[in-house]
Amino acid sequence: VMLLPIFGLLALFGFYPVLVAAVRAFTDWSSTSLEINFIGFDNFRMMVTEGYFLTGIRNLLIFLASYMVKILTMPLLVAVMVYSLVSNRSKYAYRYLFVLPMVVPSVVSALMWKNIYDPNFGLLNEILEVLNLEQYQTSWLSDPNTVIPSLIFVSFPFIDPFSFLIYYSAMMNIPSSTLEAAQLDGASPGRRFFFIILPMIASQIKVLIMLGFINQIQDFNLILLLTKGGPGTDTYVPGYELYLNATTFGRYGYACALGLVMFIFIFAGTIVLNKVKVNKEVEG
Repeated sequence: VMLLPIFGLLALFGFYPVLVAAVRAFTDWSSTSLEINFIGFDNFRMMVTEGYFLTGIRNLLIFLASYMVKILTMPLLVAVMVYSLVSNRSKYAYRYLFVLPMVVPSVVSALMWKNIYDPNFGLLNEILEVLNLEQYQTSWLSDPNTVIPSLIFVSFPFIDPFSFLIYYSAMMNIPSSTLEAAQLDGASPGRRFFFIILPMIASQIKVLIMLGFINQIQDFNLILLLTKGGPGTDTYVPGYELYLNATTFGRYGYACALGLVMFIFIFAGTIVLNKVKVNKEVEG
């Protein structure tokens, strides 16, 4: 009974807007007309005919693949290195230093990288000039050949604090006796990592992949702050197109249709990832 008010608020502010958006995805709801008419699948056909959505899907796949590589490499490597330290004081110090960047808002980080890429006074072009490599100077965020690699490189050195914490916490739960027994049996550090540590943190890796998948489909903050989808449509993603249609173009019905398609992608991807089984003994 005491949970009923919470479910009521959740239904009002969570489920109801989703239901309304799903219904209005099939209408011509817009800021230019007070009348809302049912138009069937016209909004979904528009996604294919306009081309922006298909361009966004291509760019999204690139960003998604690069993000997965990032969270599955550097944070895991750093977590293993910190976990392997003998001194508990050193572990605490390094853990603190790697988590500290979490306090910096992502907007601040994005604007910092925008200044680094600035073609006139940016740090990157200044370094190239000092090294007598002026031929490589360019407008990094305005050049179609460099804009996507530049956006991917923004998170360098790719040590995501959240992923690092998840990996490190998972390793802390590995029984020390297991690793000690493997070491006594003559297992090399590489074999201990691939055959003991990696299988025993498989559940956490699965969670990070799922969260990263959901986040990348929805996220467009970096593109909004650095490129605004440009040059042209070279950095368009579906989330940014939804944002523009809802806030700038006033095509609310089309924005709802975009949101519905993104929800279907996320829902289907989540189901697929949930089907992936990890070692049940490890999970337990």
